[in-house]
Amino acid sequence: MVTKEQVKQVLGYENTTKYDSRINALIPEIELWIKGYCNITEIPEDYNLNIIRMIEFNLKGESGIQSKSISRVSYTYSQEYPDYCLKGLRRRLRW
Repeated sequence: MVTKEQVKQVLGYENTTKYDSRINALIPEIELWIKGYCNITEIPEDYNLNIIRMIEFNLKGESGIQSKSISRVSYTYSQEYPDYCLKGLRRRLRW
């Protein structure tokens, strides 16, 4: 399981408490999402970097934005995480 301290260290937020409450809220949500996506009950340690990438994606403030236009302001939203967040996650089928 990823801890808040691990996330802050990897993302370079060790000296601030600005994101603490959001990180604490995102960790269980993302773990639940990965369990559903991969159809697993326990998250392997190998997935910690994916969890951190997903948290970073959400903290950037651009989560869900797929594209932007400058002139006449236009945003396109996506409901999915980008490929760099999902790389390495293995989906499993249950019979």
